[in-house]
Amino acid sequence: MRLTRTVLIFFLLLGSNALCQGVVFSREDITFRLSSKHFIVDGYYWFYNLTAHEVNMSIYYPFPATGNAGTVDSVDIFDIAQESQPKFLGRTETGFSFILTIAGHDTTLYHIAYRQKVAGDSATYILRSTHAWNRPLDYAEYKLMIEDSIRVFKFSYDPDTLYDIGGKRIYLWRRTNFMPERDFVIHFKPE
Repeated sequence: MRLTRTVLIFFLLLGSNALCQGVVFSREDITFRLSSKHFIVDGYYWFYNLTAHEVNMSIYYPFPATGNAGTVDSVDIFDIAQESQPKFLGRTETGFSFILTIAGHDTTLYHIAYRQKVAGDSATYILRSTHAWNRPLDYAEYKLMIEDSIRVFKFSYDPDTLYDIGGKRIYLWRRTNFMPERDFVIHFKPE
């Protein structure tokens, strides 16, 4: 119920704002790290402005708020194109808001990372919020790095590739023209 409410709030805050202002969310490249204590999301997000004028818009970035989601204990956001911290509007248990700034007919890249305590047998990254943009992602890449002490027994999306490197398992997903129908969920247990 809380997840549905969070996604609905995201749609209301972001969807109407984004569509009115001509900004497109086009790509994401995210590395997940899962240990017995933390789920870390470390991502790069590409946006472009279809209009001729600069846009400053509020973005709401949701955290999973299901029963198995632990608290988010740190958040980092950086506008790589402007080499600056964007204006941070606030944070709650279910997400945070910031101002996205993008020049007319330009592309920008944001780095967003957060660390969430593991509180159960699953970890979630919210993908369905992509629907708020009313268009699929041109490209999405997801990497999951897992310590040997964790055994994954189910994914919401089957991985494309699995690597075993230096005592860690690395799963890889690549998608084009991607409109997610479900969130990215990892079901696991300690070995």
